[in-house]
Amino acid sequence: MHIQTDADLCLPTIPLTQYQDWSHHDGARMPVSDIATVASIHNNVVVPEWQNITFTGKGREYFRIWIVNLCLSLATLGIYSAWAKVRRLQYFDRNTSLAGAGFNFHGDPRTILRGRIVAVILLFCYHYLFTFSKSLALTFFVVFLLGVPIMMRSALRFRLRQTSYRGLRFHFDGSPGGAYRAYLPVAFVVLLPGLAGVLNPKKPELVTLAFAAYLAWPWLHARMRIYQHGNIRFGQLHSACDMKGGALGWSYFAVVLALFCVGVLFFFAMGFGKVIMEKQAPGLWRSLKNAADWVFVLIAIAATLAGVLVALACVSYIQAAAWNKSWDATSFPGMDIDSSLPYWPYWRLQVRNFFFTVFSAGLYRPFAVVALYQFRLRHVRFRTLELDQVSAVQAGGEMQATGDSSADLFGFDLSW
Repeated sequence: MHIQTDADLCLPTIPLTQYQDWSHHDGARMPVSDIATVASIHNNVVVPEWQNITFTGKGREYFRIWIVNLCLSLATLGIYSAWAKVRRLQYFDRNTSLAGAGFNFHGDPRTILRGRIVAVILLFCYHYLFTFSKSLALTFFVVFLLGVPIMMRSALRFRLRQTSYRGLRFHFDGSPGGAYRAYLPVAFVVLLPGLAGVLNPKKPELVTLAFAAYLAWPWLHARMRIYQHGNIRFGQLHSACDMKGGALGWSYFAVVLALFCVGVLFFFAMGFGKVIMEKQAPGLWRSLKNAADWVFVLIAIAATLAGVLVALACVSYIQAAAWNKSWDATSFPGMDIDSSLPYWPYWRLQVRNFFFTVFSAGLYRPFAVVALYQFRLRHVRFRTLELDQVSAVQAGGEMQATGDSSADLFGFDLSW
């Protein structure tokens, strides 16, 4: 499918600084200044139209890559997983395009393997050394707090540095101080319950109290998204993210409120139904109590399915809210981004992917990943100047080369 670009419209070249200020207006993104006035000043220049990201990958194509990656990773006890991730990211990036140009991934599997080794060591320390003794728990707690923000920053630098568009690499310019502000509270909240359990094993109420720190998670989630989206660089273009720290607060509150209402309704319905059946249909109630085990198995299965649907609804709502709000708040000079990921279709897709994956014993997983990735990109669009002009902007010679070498040396990947 061909996407109409500025080149197709034969638009004149516009300086990158002309349309830097944008805002929402009546549900759509519009420039702050009057578009018609600006257009007339610049010889009737037409404002760029919205352009969608397209993904041309297919589930059956990715299935072949996925099954080979899985078999080789199992055969090598996980060592090949680093090479598997490179193949996966290259497939998705090379099949993703914007304005007729595709993305690419250039990561070194050895760098990813180094990150995997670090992740395994951290996991081992958390599950074994963390509960071995109080002194080791405190030592690991401090090391984890001080190390994780730097590692997360390094992982972001590596991921963006290895991604290119039109031959120009992305970069991540987040500072170490910003990484500590974004990820240090997260590490503290995650480790605090375990530390409380190790230091005071006979006081479970302290562990429960430590979990209260998760009440700050909506703010922590938003802070991580702000740090990630507000420090991207493409050439000389630096991203900005005007998302607020409390932007996800109402989304999490809505989920908690919905879970509370569902729980109350469930227990009320169960208690009310029991009372009605005991009074109005005592024979049926006695039959149910004396029923075979398979009846209760069916009830348990139905309750489990209902729980899965509710859990997927909550997760989908949070993911859609975080995706839309973070991308809507992200912008580059001369570029506007709009995300409109719809909740209910997204939830239905998650439900379908979950049950198809379960009933296929996991073989539907690659099809689910492709469908989810394609659905998300379908609802993100860009309005920008001529992208060839953006791609032609190179960032500063020797200084850029030095920074790239540093990112390759100190950057590594932590995710699977």
